[in-house]
Amino acid sequence: MINIPKGTKDMLPEESYKWHKVYEVIGDIAKRYNLKEISTPAFEHTELFVRGAGEGSDIVNKEMYTFLDKGERSITRKPEGTAAVVRSFVENGMYNNPMPIKLYYKTPCFRYEKPQAGRLREHHQFGVEIFGGDTIQSEAEVLMIISDFLRTFGLNPTFTINHLGCSKCNTAYKEILRNYVAPNIDEFCSDCKVRYNKNILRMLDCKVSSCKTMLQGAPKITDCLCEDCKSRFSSLLTLLQQLGINYVIDKNLVRGLDYYTGLVFEIIDDNKEYGQNAIGAGGRYNNLVEELGGKSTPVIGFGLGIERLLLYLDRIGYNFDNNEKADVYVLDMTGNSAYTLNLVHRLRDANLSVETDIVGRGTKAQFKYADKLQAKYVIVIGEEELRDGVVTIKDMTTGVQERIKESEIVNYCNK
Repeated sequence: MINIPKGTKDMLPEESYKWHKVYEVIGDIAKRYNLKEISTPAFEHTELFVRGAGEGSDIVNKEMYTFLDKGERSITRKPEGTAAVVRSFVENGMYNNPMPIKLYYKTPCFRYEKPQAGRLREHHQFGVEIFGGDTIQSEAEVLMIISDFLRTFGLNPTFTINHLGCSKCNTAYKEILRNYVAPNIDEFCSDCKVRYNKNILRMLDCKVSSCKTMLQGAPKITDCLCEDCKSRFSSLLTLLQQLGINYVIDKNLVRGLDYYTGLVFEIIDDNKEYGQNAIGAGGRYNNLVEELGGKSTPVIGFGLGIERLLLYLDRIGYNFDNNEKADVYVLDMTGNSAYTLNLVHRLRDANLSVETDIVGRGTKAQFKYADKLQAKYVIVIGEEELRDGVVTIKDMTTGVQERIKESEIVNYCNK
């Protein structure tokens, strides 16, 4: 037997209706916020993610699925959605269109990391990117999109947020942090020693307990913001309060990708049994379009893990209403396949979900199968029914059984 690769998961029929519900909600949110769908390839040139995510990120250094194709080109399976969308934005000249451009996507992503609950090597993201709005209103809109999406599932999210400053105060803070860390750099983990030279902010995201302890007293970036960034962040927090969006400030939040500037945020699944996981995260990346060869364009967006969301909803006991059950099961006791299949086809044309026997079950077994399908109605066609132009129909919920004219079946089943 050939088994599924480690870190991947089948979407089985008994789970698929949950995914369909999530995608249905995504479509509804997209319509309400006038988001337009974009789809990018499952693989891109490796350079895109090195330039976009940054050489200092764990994704680039440890987690990318990279290979040489037959033309000796370095190709990488998409580890996250943003860089590919920005590449498409630049390549297709979307910056020539009226702003803002509001895009959303549903995409598989691939990361070579240790598989665990909610963290797979192939996972799926719902993401949004809004181009052209360098305002706190665009930032609030992104948080409102996530809030409305999660509230559909009965959740009331609290965002963990931070502000990384503009290029001016961000650069100044990095120097302050470097001076703070320098005397003890030899005591940090090997990854942090690399981050010290490539992107020192990433040291704040280290999960090694000894590193976290040594950085507890480090200066905080929000204490080093320039007046413009400080005022902007304060105005955003006021706006979020007025909009009823819950947040807490985490002065060490930097996110795992190097392209972030300004606002960063996470939505945390803080479960004591399973540990802490970010269901979704995002922020502002105003320099990324220009870094990938386009005109300078501000961008704000997020990515939300669908597997993580479904796992979290299962943990809290969210009840997905499975509305993908059969409406009707047609049971033929006459052997007149043409009559039965024509009736089935007519019911399906009326937008009903209909099943009938195609594997040769006996009558008793068919009733059991109809019950297993949770069909709302079972239509029985016997010799007597066939002769009289009627059918016997049983409501499987109430147990009520009656005979009706064959011409009235569609209206009866649609009532």
